[in-house]
Amino acid sequence: MNIYLIRHGESEHNVDRFRMAHTHDSKHNLTELGRKQAQVTAQFIKDHVKGSMILYSSPYLRTMETAKAIHALLPEGTPFYENPLLREWELGNLYDFNHRTPQAKKEFKAAGRFYYRYPNGESLADVYLRSSMFMHTVVQRLERQQRYENLIVVTHGAFIQMLLAFIMNWPVEKLESFKPVENAAVIRIQEADGEYCYEKIFVPEVDQ
Repeated sequence: MNIYLIRHGESEHNVDRFRMAHTHDSKHNLTELGRKQAQVTAQFIKDHVKGSMILYSSPYLRTMETAKAIHALLPEGTPFYENPLLREWELGNLYDFNHRTPQAKKEFKAAGRFYYRYPNGESLADVYLRSSMFMHTVVQRLERQQRYENLIVVTHGAFIQMLLAFIMNWPVEKLESFKPVENAAVIRIQEADGEYCYEKIFVPEVDQ
């Protein structure tokens, strides 16, 4: 089974991250550019992914908008599910980048990016655990059923990186400096002889 990991299109907080101080991360919509990116990626999936498929999405607004654009171009009857395991790395209920306390800065420096757990939120290690849960509870079940040739997953940058880290057995040191994939980019994961490999196969080019 092929797995296609797709990051959501550009969202409101990608343009203005200070929105996170007053609007929960789950409620950020796509921008106009993000909607265009989602449409372009949807067309790519329609043109290049063949065979039976199933679609999963994070329940956040920006991922659902992206996933709905993709689902609209998939064959009629393609299953479409939300799954909270796919949500973004939680930095707290409302995270204010302008007002981080000295204590929080001290703890972040001591723990490092992977292990630091945000108040009322998660560490990247927590996201790593969620990615492993998704692989064990969803992906492996689908592989056993052998009903679908393709699994399409619409999610977030941090989740994509942690899932790749899990399946590729990357060391923690490599996770301290990861760079999220581009908005609406597509990464394909394939398995051969029990080993996974991946490649970025598409990045939408959209005029603003």
